[in-house]
Amino acid sequence: MNNILKSVNICTIGGGTGSSVLLRGLKNCSDFLTAIVTVSDDGGSSGILRKELGVLPPGDFRNCVAALSDSESIIKELFDYRFDQGKSLKGHSLGNLLIAAMSDITGNFEEGLYQSAKILGAKGTVLPSSLEDIVLQAKLTDGSLVNGESLIPLKEGKISSVHLNPASAKGSVSTINALKKADLIIVGPGSLYTSVIPPLLVQDLLHVIKESSALKIYICNVATQKGETDGYSVYDHIVAIEEHTYKDIFDYIIADKNYNIPIVSHEEEPIKISQNDHDNAKVLQFDIKSTEHSLRHDSNKLSNSIKKIYNLWINSSN
Repeated sequence: MNNILKSVNICTIGGGTGSSVLLRGLKNCSDFLTAIVTVSDDGGSSGILRKELGVLPPGDFRNCVAALSDSESIIKELFDYRFDQGKSLKGHSLGNLLIAAMSDITGNFEEGLYQSAKILGAKGTVLPSSLEDIVLQAKLTDGSLVNGESLIPLKEGKISSVHLNPASAKGSVSTINALKKADLIIVGPGSLYTSVIPPLLVQDLLHVIKESSALKIYICNVATQKGETDGYSVYDHIVAIEEHTYKDIFDYIIADKNYNIPIVSHEEEPIKISQNDHDNAKVLQFDIKSTEHSLRHDSNKLSNSIKKIYNLWINSSN
């Protein structure tokens, strides 16, 4: 079963932090790996470059490209380097600047990404969910609206739903084609409302996912996120995604079986397995939590869990 994913065409969907953890585990498992990344980031270095240069926010893409790199050289360290001083450079990552520069040189964000990934020897492809300038909006349960991904977790009030502006945003042709070829589509892990759901709101991407015969897996977070999923169970995550997409979007859901072990945090807590989750045969519990960081997944544990599910799915299909 070690090489069961070797020739499997895999597409991952999410943001930068969660997807990068997943990609580190998958990059040596499959020869056909594509990371589809959300494009609504508007905070920090990415937000500044997006506003001043008109490029897609590069930060999440940088994280994914770096995760796919096998390079342990100074080049990778350089790519991840962040300036901590200088009025105009402070807070910027050199990798963000490189992707922005490559996009300008090539005249195309996707080509700029490709060339940046080539420099780092990335084992896979990184693509944007859309090439359009998208703003993420959240509607709260009190009816108020919050504009901008970076502001959503900071708001007072519970999130009811999120939306793209423009709602008619199209997926990139390269991304649509990658999804059409996929044998395995993995959504998450990552921030539910600001990383996981936004790419699924691009309607032509969602249509391809719905029509696809690929195995579809959702990786639930191991901990709640302040301002987004306070008090959420695995079931609550699934319901939120289905309310924004369609019923039974996933074949299987990966959840952390060690949810009863406390984590060291005053703002987050382990995501619980509710009775609804126990009753759902699609929810599979694995040991996926990092021993070094209790709020994060372990890359190798995740890839091993995915191998087991893919093997289960293949055997049940025969």
